[in-house]
Amino acid sequence: MPAIKKRREKLPWAVLFFFFILYSLVSLVNHYMFRTFALDLGMFNQAVYSYAHGRHAVYTLDPSGSETPFMATHFSPVTVLYAPFYYLWGSYTLLIIQILAILAGGIGIYRIAAMSRHINRHALMMVILIQFFFCWGIFSALSYDFHNNVIGAMLVPWLAYYYKQRKKIAVILFTLLILATQETMALWMIFIFTGLMIEHRKEISFRKLLKFEIPLILASALYAFAVLVFIMPALQGTENNLQLTRYTHLGNSFGSIITFMITHPVETLQMMFSNTLHDPVYNGIKAELYLMVLASGGIFLLVRPAYLVMLLPVFAQKMLSNDFGFWGINGQYSIELIPITCMAFVATLTRIRKNPMPLAVIVLGSTLFFTFNALDHRTSKWYQPANNRFYSADHFRAGMDVRAANKALKTIPENVPVSSCSRLAPHIANRDRLYHFPIVKDAAYIVLEKAGTYAYPLDKKAYLQAVDSYKNMPAWSIKFENRDLVILVRKRSELSVRDNL
Repeated sequence: MPAIKKRREKLPWAVLFFFFILYSLVSLVNHYMFRTFALDLGMFNQAVYSYAHGRHAVYTLDPSGSETPFMATHFSPVTVLYAPFYYLWGSYTLLIIQILAILAGGIGIYRIAAMSRHINRHALMMVILIQFFFCWGIFSALSYDFHNNVIGAMLVPWLAYYYKQRKKIAVILFTLLILATQETMALWMIFIFTGLMIEHRKEISFRKLLKFEIPLILASALYAFAVLVFIMPALQGTENNLQLTRYTHLGNSFGSIITFMITHPVETLQMMFSNTLHDPVYNGIKAELYLMVLASGGIFLLVRPAYLVMLLPVFAQKMLSNDFGFWGINGQYSIELIPITCMAFVATLTRIRKNPMPLAVIVLGSTLFFTFNALDHRTSKWYQPANNRFYSADHFRAGMDVRAANKALKTIPENVPVSSCSRLAPHIANRDRLYHFPIVKDAAYIVLEKAGTYAYPLDKKAYLQAVDSYKNMPAWSIKFENRDLVILVRKRSELSVRDNL
């Protein structure tokens, strides 16, 4: 019996190790194969580099050429805390932190499950843990760079765990951490605490709510208002937050958007499900998202509506946007859905008195089927199979000589201004001034891939023409060139000349 108990204690750690390797095969391999991009890993790497050297971080990678404080892009003070790890893991730092955060989120779900005597059984808890780790939204987020909302989402299970235990100091600490990950989290926290209050309404008196939960909601609302309405516009040098441009069809300011949603509830509800771009090529994207949520435990949001309340702002942020990229299951835009749906799943299992294992296995099976099906093909646009399908040979092909590319990039001095194409930028973000080609400005080097595989913000034809143009300019000389990339250096006589082409 002691031997069996020891094996059981080791099994969760084995699962964590397995998924660390699996997630690394997605995220770290993508970075090694030059399938991470200026936006967003490049800009985050640049910010962490600046913070690690005690400097103010500036966002210089805007494709328009404008420069703003990094916090103007997303207000995420937590990024400063990543700086020490830059010295350990370099350009891989944020990707490793993101993987560890997801694993920590799974442990939080596991701990919540362990609190219930009805599901505190080893086999059942392992099914719950594995189901969480195989959720499609995690793989989608890992396949596309690094984003702080992933970190924030993975802190939520721990917030709920300590909330259930009424450990107020821990709840406050995790609330502050979540708020620090991204400005939109403040709005989300209002609904998370509202949902938690609904879920535990029989356990906590209204007097206690007035002393703890209500002040936290008010503080989150105040923080959201201050950051979204005042701080970020001030950093951006604009009247209204630029993040709201995706919702201009609802209003021109944060207040007018909220007013529209309140005064036009039917129209708002219709937009949550319909293709508001009126181009049939985008039909089915929202339906795919809802299907994936339901199939991976989201059906229990209808059984435990307190958790559905928690996701109202997440669905609104996604589905009311005028950007179809927000609607679907790609990238990081769905990660907030995963911990909440899993928490609803666990909460439902606690109500099954006899044997919840069959239902848990069914949900795990459904999650596995829909996750792997989505890895092979999906309705959502901009899908890059090679970035996602860790089991395919294409995932481990870079389309360039990786070793030669890394060796060539290391010849670029640290912290000299550089203009780079998107897929090379995250690897050379160890500088204060890094521009998104074709923005060049005062760059001393231009670093470009020659195939134009990822030509954004240009189309491939315009990109290749720009590459040839700079190679033939007298102001630039070729420092390195092979079949995959070219590194240009500005001639000494031209170093003081600003190139605005």
